[in-house]
Amino acid sequence: MSLKRHISCLSLIACAALSGCAAQMPRPIQTDAALGRVVVYRNGVAYFERRALIDGDHFTLEVPAERLDDFLKSLSVVDARSGKAVPISFPTMDHASGTTTVVIELPRKDRYDLRISYVTESPAWKPTYRLKLDDKGHAALESWAVVDNVSGEDWKRVAVGVGSTSALSFKYDLQSVRYVERETLSDETELGVAPPSGGSPYAVASKEVKVLGNFGAAAIDALKDDERRAQPVAELEMDEAAPAAPSTGGGLSAHFVKTAQKRAPSVKMPAPTAALSSGLVELANRLRSNKEHVRILGYAQAADKDSKGGSLARANAIRDELLKNGVDAAQVEAIGTGRVSNDGVRVVAAEHASADKPAQAATPHESSSDAPLGSAYFLAPSPLTIEKGHSAMVSMLSADALAQQVYFYDPISNRGSKRFAYRAVLLTNPTQHTLDAGPVTVYEGGQFLGEGLSEPIPGNSRAFVPFALDRKLLVDSDLGTREQVDRLLTIERGVVQSEARSIRTTKLSFTNRDSKVATVYVRHPISEGFKLEAPKTKVEKLGGAYLFAVEVPAGESAQLSIEESTPIQKSIDIRTDAGVAEIALYLRAASGVDPELSQKLDKIVQTHREMAELGERIETIQAQSAVYRERVDEINVQLVSLRKVVQASELSRHLAQKMQEISNKLQHATIDLTDLQGQLLTERVALEDQLSDLSLDKRKVALADHAAR
Repeated sequence: MSLKRHISCLSLIACAALSGCAAQMPRPIQTDAALGRVVVYRNGVAYFERRALIDGDHFTLEVPAERLDDFLKSLSVVDARSGKAVPISFPTMDHASGTTTVVIELPRKDRYDLRISYVTESPAWKPTYRLKLDDKGHAALESWAVVDNVSGEDWKRVAVGVGSTSALSFKYDLQSVRYVERETLSDETELGVAPPSGGSPYAVASKEVKVLGNFGAAAIDALKDDERRAQPVAELEMDEAAPAAPSTGGGLSAHFVKTAQKRAPSVKMPAPTAALSSGLVELANRLRSNKEHVRILGYAQAADKDSKGGSLARANAIRDELLKNGVDAAQVEAIGTGRVSNDGVRVVAAEHASADKPAQAATPHESSSDAPLGSAYFLAPSPLTIEKGHSAMVSMLSADALAQQVYFYDPISNRGSKRFAYRAVLLTNPTQHTLDAGPVTVYEGGQFLGEGLSEPIPGNSRAFVPFALDRKLLVDSDLGTREQVDRLLTIERGVVQSEARSIRTTKLSFTNRDSKVATVYVRHPISEGFKLEAPKTKVEKLGGAYLFAVEVPAGESAQLSIEESTPIQKSIDIRTDAGVAEIALYLRAASGVDPELSQKLDKIVQTHREMAELGERIETIQAQSAVYRERVDEINVQLVSLRKVVQASELSRHLAQKMQEISNKLQHATIDLTDLQGQLLTERVALEDQLSDLSLDKRKVALADHAAR
């Protein structure tokens, strides 16, 4: 790869193009020292370097008051011959105005050759790029910097450079006289000690936390130990006038509890779970009604040996109760925070869940979308002249680069699209320097293709530059959730406690309406608390998101399935159809299951399957019997009517014969139904016997866990 890097002045932009340029021109730093080099940075400052030959013992600079702090903070005066710093003095001042004379004191000497440098406020330079593509995966990359000379002085034959850096820059008062306030003490004075000021443990920016419920740890732990936890709490109607946010403490608000007790006085629950269960009923009714998505944040207690596990167990206990009361599993997400709190569990709206985290001040990189990433430094090889009040376009880079036209699907950005993929250039930075964020104009074969806005591109790294939306690549998405059991923990009375995963699936279907093969890069967000399941395609990371590559043939379609999971604890009732289906899926997918336990579970699944088949046959026979009875009744009515018609004797005999045949079928169906009902009862008794004999050997579970580790 040939690299031609040079800096030159392309053109000067007249001051008239800048609104009010002359009136707003800042006052310059006046000195006889010749300006030799200026480097403009992206963080609001510029580096000035001057050279002075002095005959005498001092040298002066006239510095405007508004520039004095930056000047003093960064001033460096070095003897160019010896490389040693020389002493500096200036008049003491307080709140200086106008200009200040800074005197550089020098020991008596015949002649001095001084190198004077300082940093002062300056407009940031602006990058702009040209990208000329060819059909072989290469491009000519040109980079330009717009530099504004508003220093108040002409830059005549000056080495001009531009740079970006992650270094911080700020203003600091060095010119004012500073006195230290000291406390006056006396032996005869009695002082009262004031308390320290308080503060909030965390702040929430711009919106309040939408808390739907707080549950105490004691009530939750009692609920987990209650043998009746598998029985669903009585259904209650939601009170539309109830407040949205309950009070803190061991359960929901007093209004919620009293309302629940008033509506269901016959429900008897052991303390302290009564208020908790009543509050859960109200919350479950609310979630079923408005389909709201919530996060259950579990908290640890000081006595917990495993803070993370304890907090997750409490969150899952509340989640299980909500699911038992009819809440859709997709609406509820359990998270173990691992933090100690007076609350056992806090239920918050999903869109406000992040408010539980302490607010942090934005870093310089986070606060600006075009903050520098890495560093870059480009300096002109030959001097330039830029008059004051004028701007110049300075060529920073001209090089060959790798560039491939692709599609970029970004449904998570503010300017992204969930329906279409953008045409983009996958560009590799050919230099060791960072290319700052800026506009990119894309050409191919002398034709303008579009414009994009690049993010900072570190040296030798790749970046996407979307530049057009041609709607040739359609995207359809389908979201789904499921739960998968990974390990059985306990089995008691047909109820299995298990470790499972809540799996979120994103299925994307791409339709290519172009006549060429399309390479699509998919940007998918990284969800907190979830991990990516083993993908079938290569995956990378880009800006807090996953990046997947998909090839879509011309005129055809392609699919991409993305799965993410988070661990949960799940209760399974083997006596239900859904529970048996989950156990059957677990037996097919799991490995390392105890053979004896696997055989027992497989037998239960088989028994349940046979019962389901018997139930279907019984329903079929019952439906046939109902049809037979209806037909017999119809024929009987017809025979009664035909007795009055003498000519209908032949038809009456035929109908009588038909009714006899149907009666025989009904009799056989009744016998078969009785037999099937007896078989179903036998299978049900066998299933209950199998469930009573089913248990989990904890010693074998521990050995299996040890082997898995």
